[in-house]
Amino acid sequence: MNIPLLIVLLYIILLFGISFYVSRKQKKDGEAFLLYKGKNSAFVVASSIAGLAIGGASTIGIAENAFSVGLSAGWYDTAWAIGAVITAFLGVKALRRSGYSTISKLVDDIYGKKTSFIMVIAMVIIQCGIIALQYKAGGSILASLLPDVFTVESGTFFSFIIFMLVAMIGGMGSVSLTNVLNLVLIYVGVILASVLVLNGHGGWEAIDALTAAQPDVPYMSLTAGMGWIGILSWIVVMIGNTNSIQGVVQIGLTAKDDKAATTGYIVGALLMIPVGFICALLGVASKALLPDSTGAVALPMILMSLPPVLGGLTLSGLWAADMGTACSMIIGLSTTVSSDIIFRSSRNKLDAKKYILANKVIVIVCSFITYLVATQMGAILDAMQKALSLAIGTSFIVIGGLFAPYFTSKKAGFFTILVSIVSIILWSFVPSLAGVFQNVGFFMLFTCAVTFIGISFVDKEKIKSREKEAETVLQS
Repeated sequence: MNIPLLIVLLYIILLFGISFYVSRKQKKDGEAFLLYKGKNSAFVVASSIAGLAIGGASTIGIAENAFSVGLSAGWYDTAWAIGAVITAFLGVKALRRSGYSTISKLVDDIYGKKTSFIMVIAMVIIQCGIIALQYKAGGSILASLLPDVFTVESGTFFSFIIFMLVAMIGGMGSVSLTNVLNLVLIYVGVILASVLVLNGHGGWEAIDALTAAQPDVPYMSLTAGMGWIGILSWIVVMIGNTNSIQGVVQIGLTAKDDKAATTGYIVGALLMIPVGFICALLGVASKALLPDSTGAVALPMILMSLPPVLGGLTLSGLWAADMGTACSMIIGLSTTVSSDIIFRSSRNKLDAKKYILANKVIVIVCSFITYLVATQMGAILDAMQKALSLAIGTSFIVIGGLFAPYFTSKKAGFFTILVSIVSIILWSFVPSLAGVFQNVGFFMLFTCAVTFIGISFVDKEKIKSREKEAETVLQS
């Protein structure tokens, strides 16, 4: 009997049970399928945001990166956590108090339809990239730990099917509740793996031998491998991502009140940090135990040798990490497509049942498109950083519009997002840019800042005019 596969199947049955339970509860509430507004406690919000953050890049991707940069690879999750805390006081509060359900509608009201249109395009591109990477990471995990059952291709397809069904059956409600289960499995998986690899497989001794043999490589340094420039670039990218991406900020709308939303994001941020450094330590141990292997396959090869039950729990935990991110982002992408494209002005023409059915179809179509994208992607962490860095431009216009309306130009919104899209294309096709900016996050920060501040400084048409505000006060 294949015990790891059996444990994974039992986990999937639990997920479907939660999804069907939530689906039955919200049959008469068309808005709840995608939004699930005001229903979650701070604990569920914390589990949701942590489950979203801890995905393939935050586990297998970090371990792979630690193969060359050591423990400092764990800063990926810490950067996510910093972004989540800032979002608790900026993006989440702003969206909850604005009365809007999507970032794009908020931007539409502030900047106009042209900016909102290009914002939707950027949002779709970012979320498609993130979702596709979770399918790919899920496929890699299944293929590595269940090689008799899955190839990378079939594992990717299987991950796509299960992630899509969980999101499609129960919507945002099932994603919220399944993330509680996912977070438990993630912690059980990575802690079990670390204890067994470091103590049971001689990981600590191998690390000592590795650091003694290669003293010039800072495997056990918390900062030297990535360097402060690399760490700061991740923080910049994550602050942009967490404050303006629909799939991230939307979790804040599920909280029952502002306090639950803020507390949930802060607690969720604290839950992210340990996983990143544990996975980085596992990556260093993998390098020490299998020095001739590659970062992408060393950790899975070690985990394959675990006892069946423990291996199954570890596998489920790593796969749960992908599911938490993928399902949350699928709902975020579907909300963008539904609210900002398909039902932008015709929502009231459908009753609750038809609206839910239409949104289920949107979830299926969005999932399938992102699966096609997944089949064309390269390295996990590199592709993830490119996808997330696009959000720096959207973050500029959201934060600028909400907190600096007298300075921010209406034209700055459209051109900042346009420049961010062009910047990603340039970064991909002009390798010499890496020699100047070192990281795509810094390049994006530079181009978007120059565009946003430059246009706002020159253009006189501001989002909010002090003169008009004075006239309104006098008239009232």
